Amino acid sequence: MNIELQSYGAVESVTGSKHFLKIDDKYILIDYGAWQGGQEEEKQNQEFTCPVPVDKIETVLISHSHNDHIGLLPKLIKEGYKGKIRSTPATRDLASIILLDSAKIQQSERNVFYTEADVVKTMNQFRCHFYHKEKYINDNVKVTFYDAGHILGSSLIDINVTKKRLFGLLKSQTHILFTGDLGRESSPITNAPETDIPCPDYIVLESTYGNRTHQSSGVALKEFANIINRTVERGGKVIIPSFAIERAQEIIYHLKTLMAEGKIPRIPVYVDSPMAINATGVFNIHPECFNKKIQDDFISKGKNPFSVASLHCVNDYKESLEVAKKRTPCIIIAASGMMEAGRILTHLRFNISNPKNTILIVGYQGEHTLGREIQEKNPYVNIQGEEYKLNAEVQSLSAFSSHADYTEMYKWLSKMNTSKLKKIFLVHGNPDSQEFLKDYLTTKGFKVEIVQKDVKYKLD
Repeated sequence: MNIELQSYGAVESVTGSKHFLKIDDKYILIDYGAWQGGQEEEKQNQEFTCPVPVDKIETVLISHSHNDHIGLLPKLIKEGYKGKIRSTPATRDLASIILLDSAKIQQSERNVFYTEADVVKTMNQFRCHFYHKEKYINDNVKVTFYDAGHILGSSLIDINVTKKRLFGLLKSQTHILFTGDLGRESSPITNAPETDIPCPDYIVLESTYGNRTHQSSGVALKEFANIINRTVERGGKVIIPSFAIERAQEIIYHLKTLMAEGKIPRIPVYVDSPMAINATGVFNIHPECFNKKIQDDFISKGKNPFSVASLHCVNDYKESLEVAKKRTPCIIIAASGMMEAGRILTHLRFNISNPKNTILIVGYQGEHTLGREIQEKNPYVNIQGEEYKLNAEVQSLSAFSSHADYTEMYKWLSKMNTSKLKKIFLVHGNPDSQEFLKDYLTTKGFKVEIVQKDVKYKLD
């Protein structure tokens, strides 16, 4: 039995995760995400077609619901894939929100490569699997999901391939573990990434923060409060570009805590993202994904961890515009996280040139994105075809990231049984992050290889 790994996305770059595991003449797909960034990435999404015959794909496994891991699934369906798409229930529910939103954005920008009808067809092919429940794909391949601790419903995907001799005698098993995006022990909402997993022969590991460390949560929350307080004192607004899934809910949770403890004033908080509002509803119907603290402090008491008294959900563009024009202190959480589309652009246009305001970046900013330009404090930035002077204060808090940093990746590895581990393959990271992480993990005794474009890797 021959096993090959090949990646067609997130290769020496972040976003666009697409990993193909070929077992003899059949394929298992792990994630099928969109590239995120500027026009070049959008062109890739438009032009990409499945590189293998769709009738040779046995199943699709989804690690989690972020667009860079699911965003091209409807294109796969349009190309004729009729098989199952497997994920956890929370991932399925969040995926429907994200894919429908993506289809609407394409239509509004007249850059349509799939429609809402295509999304409906895609969702009909989802099948849900709970953590730790083994599922046989065929006689030789078994799949188990484990909690990745990244976002609600995120999974570490263990693929167990059984090889057999003639006459059915057992020869060997090969375990291949795909991390998707690896979460953090310190997440205030989700559980820590699981480590009680059968010893893998190979790990396909993300490397987004492969050369960086995050602030401790305590230091970050103190700085978060300081940023809000000094902005309010000068009469400004705190504008937080946020991914709608997990990050927005985590920020609301922290604001709830800080207000309850009297560490920040109870000013209005606007969530200007229909997707974030809908996603928060999904969070509330999947309490099984929350960590023990959330369960004990909120769920068991019938309380909502994602609600504060001063919270306002912005439902339409007219209200969004009114909030953007406000000149009184408030906190605005708006999508998208990399500031490439969505209602965040309206808030930036009206507020980026006012030195009283603060733009608070709480997530990864990809290359060639407006978010990266603002994070790097370019004096002038282009927003929807117009140039704006960047006068607002710009701050970044990496502690809110839901990706493990390189020390946390090693800590996770060190807790696992890696006695049979042959190699770690690095995906989903920029070259500098991957080179650093490769060197770091090599010094810890691991054999590491950075996945290259157009290369097939044979797995024993």
